[in-house]
Amino acid sequence: MEDLDEPAVTGKAETLRGIRRELMQHLASLPSVGSIIAMQQALLREHGRTSQTQAGRELLKEHRSKLRAIGDALTWQVLPAHAIRTLAKHPGRPAPPPVDTDDAAFVMRVVDRLAGAGRVPIIADLTNVLLVGDIVALGPSASVEVVECKNTRIPTRLPSSGRLARQRQRGETLTNYLRESVMPIADEAPRFAAALGIPASASPPQNLVAMDMVLPEPHPEWLDTAYAQYEESSRGVAVVEIGPGDYLILADPRAIESDEIGEVVDALPSMNKRCLAVHLEHLAEPLPYCRSILSYPVDWKLRYDLLEANLVMIRLVDLAIFETRGDDGIGLVLREDLSLVGEQDGYSQIFSHRFVHEVLTGPISAAETLSCLRETLRQSDRDLAPLVREGNPSGRSGESDLAGRGFGSDVRYTTAYPAPDGELAFVSSATEVGLGAVPGVTHVEFYPTTGRLIVHGEDGVLLDKEFPAR
Repeated sequence: MEDLDEPAVTGKAETLRGIRRELMQHLASLPSVGSIIAMQQALLREHGRTSQTQAGRELLKEHRSKLRAIGDALTWQVLPAHAIRTLAKHPGRPAPPPVDTDDAAFVMRVVDRLAGAGRVPIIADLTNVLLVGDIVALGPSASVEVVECKNTRIPTRLPSSGRLARQRQRGETLTNYLRESVMPIADEAPRFAAALGIPASASPPQNLVAMDMVLPEPHPEWLDTAYAQYEESSRGVAVVEIGPGDYLILADPRAIESDEIGEVVDALPSMNKRCLAVHLEHLAEPLPYCRSILSYPVDWKLRYDLLEANLVMIRLVDLAIFETRGDDGIGLVLREDLSLVGEQDGYSQIFSHRFVHEVLTGPISAAETLSCLRETLRQSDRDLAPLVREGNPSGRSGESDLAGRGFGSDVRYTTAYPAPDGELAFVSSATEVGLGAVPGVTHVEFYPTTGRLIVHGEDGVLLDKEFPAR
C-alpha cells in the first residue's frame, strides 16, 4: 500500500490532535462531569487504532505516547501518591494496553465489577506509572486494591514457580510494604529503593522503612497565573516568581526559537546554582515519584497545550536554596545526584533526589520543600537518632527498631478469573486476606455475586460456603 501524501498526513495528525483535545476536556471535567470508566474505554479504543502506512504508524506512535501521558494524569487525579510511587516499581517497561478483543473485554468486566462495588478502577496498562497489577482501584476510606486479570481457568493451587509466581510475589511484597511500611532487605528492598531514587546505605543491610512526613502542598494557582500572563503577553513568555531564586515560566515555541526566553531569564537576578527543567522530559519519561503536570486542576486548554507542546513549562530554580540553614542551624548539603544530606548532633539522614525533582517538575516551592525536610530531620533526630547512637539502627529486627515508621495504607493484592458460570472469582493468598497466621491455609476464592467463599489448604478445600449480602 502506498504511503500517505503530505495533505493526508496533515489531516490525520489534525484528527488525532482533535481526539486528544476531547480527552483532555474529559479529564479536566472529572469527577463532577463525565465518567472515569468511559474515559478509559475511550483511551483503550484509541490505543487499538492501526495503520497500513509508515507515516500513519509514526503518527500513531506519537498518539499512543500522549495517550499514556493522559493515563498518567488520570492516575494522579485518582490514586494516593504513595501507592503510585510504590506500584511504579518494576524492572520492565509498561505493558501494552489490552487491545485483544477477549482480553480487553475481560478487563472491562473486572472494571465494571469493581465500579459496581463502589471502587474507582484505573487500568494500569493505560499508564506509564502503574507497573504492578492490571487494575488499581481506589475504595472507601482511601483503600486500594491491586488486581491482576487472568482470562484463564482458576488454578487449584497458587503458582509456586515461574513468571506467574514471580509476578504474584512482587505484587504481594509491594502491597505488604504499603500496609506495614516495612520491606525486608531479603525481599525486593534494594531494587525497589534504587527504582525510587533512595540512596544506598553505607551501613550493614537494613530493612526499607517508610516514614510519614509532611510534604509541601502544590500550588496549581501559579500555573493559572502564568497562563493568564502568557495570554496577555506579546513576547510569548510568562514568569511567576514563587520566591527568591524560584520561578515558574510558560513559553511558546516561538519565544524559545527566537531566544526571547533567553532574554527573559538573563534579566532575572543571578543564581548560585541555577537549574532549568522542562516539563516535556517528564511527559515522555515520567519519574514515578513526581506528579504529572497534566493532573493539576487548571484550565483544560492549558493542560492540552502542555500535552501538545504548544506551551512549555520551565522551572528555573537556584538549587542553593536547599542548602540554606534555618534559625536553629539545621541545614542540608546538596549532592551531585540531587540527593540531600542532613546532619544533626552526629545523626545523618539522606533525602533522595525525589524531593528536588518534585520541585523541578511542578508548581511546588523549593523553600517550602526545604522547610519540610528540615522538620523531618528534627523529627528523625528526636525519634530515630537515639536508636542509631545506641547501635540499634531503625530497620533491624525487633519492634522497637521500627520507631518512626509510617502508619501504612489499606492495600490488598488479588487476581481475577472468569468463573465457569459467567461470574468472576477473586483469588487471594492467605496473607492478603488476613489468614497468614492460620496453619494450613494457602489461598481463598471469593465470588462477589453469590458471596461464595472457598478457603483452600495444603490438603484441599477447608471451607466452601455462601455468605449472602445483607
